[in-house]
Amino acid sequence: MAKKIIKAILKYPLILINRIYTYFYYKNSDKKDNYLVDDMFKGENKVLVFAPHVDDETIGAGGTLIRHKNRSDKIVLVYISDGGSSTSELSREEVVLERKNEGECLKKTLGIYNLYFLDEPDGSVNSSKEELIEKIVQILEIEKPDIIYTPFIVDGHRDHVETTISAIKAIEKWNSEFDSIYMYEVNSPILPSTVNALCIMDEKLYNEKEELYKIFTSQWAMGFSAFSLLNRRKKLIAGEGYGAEVFVKSDVEEARKALEVILERGFKPEQFKQLSSEYNLLMAYRQNSQLKNEYNTLVDKVITEELARR
Repeated sequence: MAKKIIKAILKYPLILINRIYTYFYYKNSDKKDNYLVDDMFKGENKVLVFAPHVDDETIGAGGTLIRHKNRSDKIVLVYISDGGSSTSELSREEVVLERKNEGECLKKTLGIYNLYFLDEPDGSVNSSKEELIEKIVQILEIEKPDIIYTPFIVDGHRDHVETTISAIKAIEKWNSEFDSIYMYEVNSPILPSTVNALCIMDEKLYNEKEELYKIFTSQWAMGFSAFSLLNRRKKLIAGEGYGAEVFVKSDVEEARKALEVILERGFKPEQFKQLSSEYNLLMAYRQNSQLKNEYNTLVDKVITEELARR
């Protein structure tokens, strides 16, 4: 009861503080001279999305996926974990079923071409598991995507990081020259100077993405308004639009090398606070921010240097 009272008292002051902080963060942060703006919408594409949990794909790339749908691009969605560790009064089995139902609802809403549930235990996704890598390779061989979306490798949730490591390993086996990986932001903000690709959102698209959040009723502990705020603020990176979603685009070799570099530096997801609501937004930005910026800068350096060699 005391926790609820404290949250109620802090809610509106925090909302105001978050809006002020994020405005100046994105307005004053260093940015690139050039970004790939809406680059993912060139030509006809088959899109494959790796999501650690049901809703991650919407948080990081929901607006982008709506635009792919509107272009009649085929979308394939792969959920890596079973989502059974979500905060809920339901049994684990009931939570898993509820989250799968939400995934199916998203499939219908976005007209998703194929949906896969790999059912790895939530909280225990492991990129060293060869069986998981082979499952992903099989999906890649069946679907043959032109574009792949996966979480950014600097993230505060181990399942998110392990999902992307697994994806990188599988993509290398499937096609070592694959060059259209877009790493999306979930719960650990990407440094604006590391972002190299954006999807611009007008007000209509922004509102359509807001509607997608209503699908995830099992995630009552999540404060999706925090992610909505960040979509609005990222227009300050783009310098246009009503909002934006941000990505780090790379080929598979760049992604692998960047991962190796940050792991050698000591990167662990547990070093950072996971963003999940207005209540922990500031902590998600501020906890170990210098270290997070260092990892982001290392990733950007690897990708930039590899591009310069070509």
